[in-house]
Amino acid sequence: MSQCSGITAAGGRCKGQAIRNSQYCFSHSPDHADARKQRASKGGKRGGRGRGSGEIAELKKQLEDLAKDVLAGNVERGNAVVVNQILNTRARLIELERKVKETDELEARLDALEQAQEQKEGRRWGA
Repeated sequence: MSQCSGITAAGGRCKGQAIRNSQYCFSHSPDHADARKQRASKGGKRGGRGRGSGEIAELKKQLEDLAKDVLAGNVERGNAVVVNQILNTRARLIELERKVKETDELEARLDALEQAQEQKEGRRWGA
């Protein structure tokens, strides 16, 4: 494979390998501009594996405070049960949201791989 003909933001020549049948790598190829734009838009939204840990820490703190208040007699047990159910529901929603985001990201990655394979072989996967 040949070296990419693209120019970096610093003004130097890109050191990436050119895509087959192209003079550019994925990062510089005009044919992949839409895919790059889509990936870039996810940059701040994607987060790392730890995303959501702030929400989980907040839920843990609320449960800890609730338990202390029940034991101290500041909150009635019936009210504590209802609050616990609400916090449980919130925890399940956080997990569901994480799974949906993960699925969306995996689908986008799979689409990109399929497009790359299609360009490489000139046909669609499974066709």
